[in-house]
Amino acid sequence: MYMKVVMPTVMHTEAEDVSLRFMSQRAFGLLMAATSRESADTLRLELDSGRVKLTVNLDCGRINCNTSKGPETLYAGQKVNDNNWHSVKVMRRDKNIKLMVDDDVAEGQMNGDHTRLEFSNIETGILTERRFASTSPSNFIGHLQGLKFNSLLYIDMCKNGDIEFCELNARFGMRSIVADPVTFKTKGSYLGLATLQAYSTMHLFFQFKTTSGDGFILFNSGDGNDFIAVELVKGYIHYVFDLGNGPSLLKGNSDSPLNDNQWHDVVITRDASNTHTLKVDAKSVSQVVNGAKNLDLKGDLFVAGLGPNMYQNMPKLVVSREGFQGCLASMDLNGRLPDLINDALFRSGQVERGCEVGFTKADLQGPSTTCQEDSCANMGVCIQQWENFTCDCSMTSYSGTQCNDPGATYIFGKGGGLITYTWPNNERPSTRTDRMAVGFSTAIKDGILVRIDSAPRLGDYIMLHIEEGKVGVTFNIGTVDISVKEMTTDVSDGKYHVVRFTRNGGNATLQVDNCPINEYFPSGNSDNERYQMANKKIPFKYTRPVEDWLHEKGRQLTIFNTQATISIGGNDRKRPYQGQLSGLYYNGLKVLNMAAEGHAYIKINGSVRLVGDVPTSRSPSSTTTSMPPEMSTTFIETTTTLSTTTTRKQRSPPTIQQTTDDIVSSAECSSDDEDLEECDGGHTDKILTTSTYEGGYKALAPKWEVKDFKPSKASEAGRTTAIPPQPDFRSSAASPVMPERAPKIPAGKMNNREIKPQPDIVLLPLPTSFDIDGTKPKGPYITQPMLRTIPSALPTVPGIRRVPPGASEVIRESSSTMGMVVGIISAAALCILILLYAMYKYRNRDEGSYQVDETRNYISNSAQNNGTVIKDKQPNTKGPSNKRPKDKDKEYYV
Repeated sequence: MYMKVVMPTVMHTEAEDVSLRFMSQRAFGLLMAATSRESADTLRLELDSGRVKLTVNLDCGRINCNTSKGPETLYAGQKVNDNNWHSVKVMRRDKNIKLMVDDDVAEGQMNGDHTRLEFSNIETGILTERRFASTSPSNFIGHLQGLKFNSLLYIDMCKNGDIEFCELNARFGMRSIVADPVTFKTKGSYLGLATLQAYSTMHLFFQFKTTSGDGFILFNSGDGNDFIAVELVKGYIHYVFDLGNGPSLLKGNSDSPLNDNQWHDVVITRDASNTHTLKVDAKSVSQVVNGAKNLDLKGDLFVAGLGPNMYQNMPKLVVSREGFQGCLASMDLNGRLPDLINDALFRSGQVERGCEVGFTKADLQGPSTTCQEDSCANMGVCIQQWENFTCDCSMTSYSGTQCNDPGATYIFGKGGGLITYTWPNNERPSTRTDRMAVGFSTAIKDGILVRIDSAPRLGDYIMLHIEEGKVGVTFNIGTVDISVKEMTTDVSDGKYHVVRFTRNGGNATLQVDNCPINEYFPSGNSDNERYQMANKKIPFKYTRPVEDWLHEKGRQLTIFNTQATISIGGNDRKRPYQGQLSGLYYNGLKVLNMAAEGHAYIKINGSVRLVGDVPTSRSPSSTTTSMPPEMSTTFIETTTTLSTTTTRKQRSPPTIQQTTDDIVSSAECSSDDEDLEECDGGHTDKILTTSTYEGGYKALAPKWEVKDFKPSKASEAGRTTAIPPQPDFRSSAASPVMPERAPKIPAGKMNNREIKPQPDIVLLPLPTSFDIDGTKPKGPYITQPMLRTIPSALPTVPGIRRVPPGASEVIRESSSTMGMVVGIISAAALCILILLYAMYKYRNRDEGSYQVDETRNYISNSAQNNGTVIKDKQPNTKGPSNKRPKDKDKEYYV
């Protein structure tokens, strides 16, 4: 894994200040490098044989430039691969350079004629710009923190999305790193690699996990009697070697046997003074060997076992007579990080990528098929199957067979972003219980992480948000807002947190990480309490209707009705979230995974980027700002292998879609919505669209203007010097802003709840959507001819549901239906006008020989006895109404 920041333009500096902290058990690996696409210029920090190495190369490929003197190198620190934190600082002024590792200081002066460093990238973990590099350092496996280059904290800026051109697939936070595990399923399984190159010095590292007490782990023979062997004997590591002076043995001094089905770290070193050291976890033992100092190896390096008939010819002190059964990972062979599967010269037996959960101690015949205490990581739930088990990772924010892999992760930048999932109209669920989990890391004190909303004008919602650095959930499922908060944990510390929320009716729980669970139980929520209250407070003859009313009210408090959208990022509510979100799960939907796959129902807007994607365009809202002090403590974990530097499968970033005015024709029906008694809607086919792009990870150089940077001097043609650079990552040209248009919603069917339609009362139109920001344009109002209901005032008390139960819910229809309805209404209106005009002409004619009997004018009312429905008079029409009382319960639809 790695992080790479692409500069907006080629940078030239004559002074650099670099600082970082790291922790690793590997003796080799790239910490940081400033590289150029156009020249061999570089400023590189790396681990080399347990020391920190600084390489500075000021090359010049321009015309009339003298030949450079080559790279200058400095070393500082000793045995820094001890899995402890170490601080590194670099200062360069002109030709003077200084390297500081903890308290060790090394200084030097460059001999070349050039003093300016040209660079276009800042890289960590993996060196990707190798065109001009004479040698490439090993990939770094460990933790990095606080990378600062000329006053800019690049890890934090990349994490927070303040830099658009930042390639990142590393993970944030402190974790135990297990890289590229491989399982050897039987004791007869093994593989072969190229010869171990360890002639003068040696640094080996690997991790293992097993329940078997004995077995070969590494073996390489050489010229004469030279060889090296690493084996597990009765649960303890043995390191056996011969440099020509006879075989020697170092035994690990672990407190207990290591065949405990847990991961263990092994480090074997040999320095120039011929001191051999074996370190297992935190325990180490050393031995100084006199005589020959060089290890001359030849032939293949056997891993996890030997070939046929080789066990009988093993040197003295080598005990094992069978192979290793278990898992090996994070193999580092003197700076070479092999892929045990792809780099193997040969394989025998059952060798598989990944690590099975464990090995049964009874017969050692394979992985355990029953749920164990450690079967699933990160609080995953083990589910026992007939022949195996699976891990339910839904409430962990992780993924993978054992809940060890990170879920899909998005970075929300400072400009604010939004990911929206919209249910199809005929698939909107109504639920009595809800489950939600998400992982995040942020430094903000206020913002909305996730919000689920019901259909317009219902008002039900669930909102996960941060307020004053504390995380909480607020939800409303019918009456008032209910809040559950975790007050003991400050989640704005930049560390990775996992929050879990469950709801069952009006009851709710909230848990952050491993903290105690916060519970909420509303008072008077049981049917028994309602029944007792009805018996004590209500007269006997009213007991039954009041009890029924209370039961109905209780039902309304348990259902989250007609869920329509899931909004992630809070940008639509003016409370934008900034930071990382990972592995969001809600009621069976893994929304961020769906977004990463380009799901058809998901839209992405604003400053949002998938971790691991190469940015392809700049956001006009991105800016470079000074980071708050607490952000300087961000950890970046990198686990790299050689295979990641050659090819990488990468999803194409999801298409950013703009909201449209399209009308979707459907009948909205929710089987679990107790408020809807009848619903007969059509069904549409589900469409899932995904796109995959397979290619390398090489950065695409952005075409940025030189004016984005402020140079301080120019001393040569074609080269600009800045001491130090202060880049401005804002875009030089802003994208045109498209005006928002109100959505077109047809006058479709109205679904009235609870309230009987009353004649002679006109429906008051309601807005098509509720928006906190009143400055946004609202949708058109809905007008319904011949539709009457009792108007209700919207409550204004805070925390009360904003829409009364009697409010109507609009069912959207297609544009063709809308045209038909409008046409029918227009034709009816035209007929009425023609009829009125004819009546006017008839009443005002000159013939007066007729006697009019007024009692005959309403003779058509008798048609109602046959079921004929007549038009009601307009509300402003004066005069008595002769309608029968039973007609008031009828509903009229156009």
